[in-house]
Amino acid sequence: MKYCTACQKTYPTDHDVCPTDNTRLLVAHELQPGMIIRNKYQIIERIGIGGMGLVYRGRHLTFNELCAIKIVNDDIAGNANFLKRFQTEAIVTRKLRHPNAVRVDDFDYTEDGRPFIVMELVEGKNVSEVLQKEGALAVPRAIRIARQVGQAIGIAHKLGIVHRDLKPGNIILTTDEQGQEMAKVLDFGIAKLREAAGEERSEMTMTGMVVGTPLYMSPEQFLGKKAGGEVDGRTDIYSLGVVLYQMTTAQLPFDAETPYALMLQHLQGTARPPHELKPELHIPMALSQVILRAMEKSREQRFQTAEEFVAALDQVTAGSVADEALGTAIPKPRIQAVPTPSTARMAVPVSTTGRAPTAADPESRAAIVQSAAAPDPAVVNSAAQHVFLPPRGLTAKLLLRFVIVGLATILVAGAGYLKFRSVRRVRISGEVMEKLKAASSSLPGADLRVSVADDREVTLDGAVRAAEDSSLAESVAGSVPGVVHVRNRLIVVPTVPTETTESLVNKGVSFLDAGDYTSAIDCFRKALADPNNKGAQELLDRAQRAQQTEEELLKNRQ
Repeated sequence: MKYCTACQKTYPTDHDVCPTDNTRLLVAHELQPGMIIRNKYQIIERIGIGGMGLVYRGRHLTFNELCAIKIVNDDIAGNANFLKRFQTEAIVTRKLRHPNAVRVDDFDYTEDGRPFIVMELVEGKNVSEVLQKEGALAVPRAIRIARQVGQAIGIAHKLGIVHRDLKPGNIILTTDEQGQEMAKVLDFGIAKLREAAGEERSEMTMTGMVVGTPLYMSPEQFLGKKAGGEVDGRTDIYSLGVVLYQMTTAQLPFDAETPYALMLQHLQGTARPPHELKPELHIPMALSQVILRAMEKSREQRFQTAEEFVAALDQVTAGSVADEALGTAIPKPRIQAVPTPSTARMAVPVSTTGRAPTAADPESRAAIVQSAAAPDPAVVNSAAQHVFLPPRGLTAKLLLRFVIVGLATILVAGAGYLKFRSVRRVRISGEVMEKLKAASSSLPGADLRVSVADDREVTLDGAVRAAEDSSLAESVAGSVPGVVHVRNRLIVVPTVPTETTESLVNKGVSFLDAGDYTSAIDCFRKALADPNNKGAQELLDRAQRAQQTEEELLKNRQ
């Protein structure tokens, strides 16, 4: 790209002189503050950088309105197939008009042919920044944010747009016209374009390319499923469930030191309910249930639509309001025992006043109770002549002793049986693990867990790299004496390829030769993570010097 230092307009690379003022044009590898593109947008400053391109704060010259401008990198901007998909996705995303989704206003090309989209500029902090500063959010606030995000993705799903990269960093908290906090979701459609960009780069082409942020990705994304088939709107519901979990607890449901271990947790791990993890935060159990359902491993068991998820949040809110209105101190009714009349006799005293006694009369109540409590001595004596009645105190003691001895016998027998079964489970589990360890050379990279049921059924959980490894593990477990059945729940997860240090260095050298010093510096810095790569530091110094030289030349020419 070339630009004029006098009028700040940009021109294609085949221009040498500005047609307006005949000033000699300068070459720039990226947009500089003050530059004007398409004769209507002025660049103010760069505010972000990503894998696909750069984001700038800009101003529409005619309307004098601030905006955000996202421009695609040079290395993918020259591919006609990607440009077509980029334009199609921009058109579809522009149809998404919702208060909680960042609006797309324009699509165009720079003077040197790079596509860009213009979006509304949202001022505020993202949820990730708020969590780092404030910690866990209050439950009503977290529900309100999740509800607004759910409404936005619900409209997007109806348009066929799946976000696939929902995370706290893509949710901006700003204020509406009434000064109330509201959430705005960024980058609708960007994940799909990232996948398209990856397919167009020869060094990144692979089947089932993983797109998303691992900490918030759904199980189907980890397995490399394609969008439109096995990755649909329910993958966004999973990610939003993880975000809501983090907002209410200030912790992630799954975390690990390596991407592979993190993937296994999302595929098989069980998240602890938020209300149990942080009881001091008073998270409603109903909210925990909503979050955990959104994070179900099987998408069939999650909320099927974003509208269902929002409705569930509304029920939690309604339940909390009702609990506050009712309160917890509800007086219990006092229950008084009512004396039962004797079936043998009941003497009814006659009132000296000539009227029938009533329950309200104290004398009448006393007479009735006394009559009911005193049985006829004749009846008792008659019964005692025909039935031998042992002393009541002795009977109660004997009965109590029999009960205690019986309970003790049951407890001892039950404890012995439980201990026997526990010892048997431990023995079987230990022998299975020993045999699996002995076969570890045939099971490279396997992560296996063994559990034994009371009926001696062995369950294998974890992940292996091939179907043959799964069959081998099942066969080894079944060979242990005492095992009745083997339940194989191992998941076959292929090794996720990672970018090597050598490829990072090669990419950095290509960027350096092309004059893209920023991208080259990024590659060399990543390569420095390998302590054995001693040449990366020298290349990094070279790229930094080149970038500094270019900046000084541009400053002197201005």
